[in-house]
Amino acid sequence: MELVRSLRYQGNHAEAWAVYQTIDLQSEEANTEHAKAFLAYERSILSYYVGVPKGDALVDFMTSYSLYKNIDYNNMQFYVGPFPSTIRQFPMEPRDDFLPTSTSILRLSPTKLLLNVRYVNYRIQANGSYLMLEDGKVSSHYYIRSRNICLITNNDFEILEEKQMLAVVPPYQQRNICGMEDIRLFRKNYSICFSATTCEYSHNGLIQEIQGTYDIDTHLLTDLEPMHSPTNSAVEKNWIPINRAFGDSLYIYSWHPMVIGSVKGGIFTKEKELATPHFFRSVRGSSTFVYNECHDDKQGYLYAMVHCVIETVPRKYYHMLVKLNLTLDLVAYTVPYYFVQNSIEYTLGIDIVGSKLKCIASQNDCNPIIVEMDMSDLRWITV
Repeated sequence: MELVRSLRYQGNHAEAWAVYQTIDLQSEEANTEHAKAFLAYERSILSYYVGVPKGDALVDFMTSYSLYKNIDYNNMQFYVGPFPSTIRQFPMEPRDDFLPTSTSILRLSPTKLLLNVRYVNYRIQANGSYLMLEDGKVSSHYYIRSRNICLITNNDFEILEEKQMLAVVPPYQQRNICGMEDIRLFRKNYSICFSATTCEYSHNGLIQEIQGTYDIDTHLLTDLEPMHSPTNSAVEKNWIPINRAFGDSLYIYSWHPMVIGSVKGGIFTKEKELATPHFFRSVRGSSTFVYNECHDDKQGYLYAMVHCVIETVPRKYYHMLVKLNLTLDLVAYTVPYYFVQNSIEYTLGIDIVGSKLKCIASQNDCNPIIVEMDMSDLRWITV
């Protein structure tokens, strides 16, 4: 086995792979936990150099990463490819200093969708820094500002109604990050609600989560309730709300372990904690959940898009579709994909009809696109 590593160190990847292929993986020597982890690590690197199909190599990478926990997480980027999808432009234009970016989706009826489009006044630079616009002037010292636009569209995302959403009360804090970011739309007690990340409306002036009512009649964000971090974290993002017909708000707080809890009076109370594969230690957000019936077994499941990040410059975002049963157990998840570019991409909402999934993804926090795919074309890993 050491010969495999020695040859790889020398750059003789084909020879190392040939030697690897001769190893009896069922032998006593190769079947210890140390040996299996060693071989999985070597295989995860050699697969790239010897031309193993990326899809197969990625499945192997993820299962090995979760089993042996010694695989280099950053190596994932060499195997990830784009979603098998079609792409078209989302019809929202820049407005003054602001560009359209992250978009949440909530189905209103069989023929109508509710969208919240976040507009931002910043531009992410090639080195990862931010430049902000104010009255057409650019500076790194201006405040970051967000606006939220409410859209009602048909199933093809053609706009039927449009209005800016405003908070019902002034900000609680004065900060250099203004407004509500990454609004996620969901239902609670048959009302349309939202969660968001904010400094101005948080309970302590730090980056925290808030929830409230998304009133599409008055176009106001009402019943604002700052939510307290259950871990006293200075930065809280990516709490994922779950639609609930009655009771307190329900959120997925983290993915490894998967912690699910209710929120009442701004206080998070853990209701359920489940083990997840080791790979999920890097998983966050992203979208709210959509109920869909599986055509194979006629059972209903909840689906959401999540993401993980590799901290390069610029950052690389990868996205996975996760599948939960109605008791909120993780059933399956896809291998990671990117949408168009292997860089900063983000989505807050998905919509599923049959096996067809649509979402709106931002590119470098601007330039949102409509992504359409068939879920049967994705590579799934069953838990």
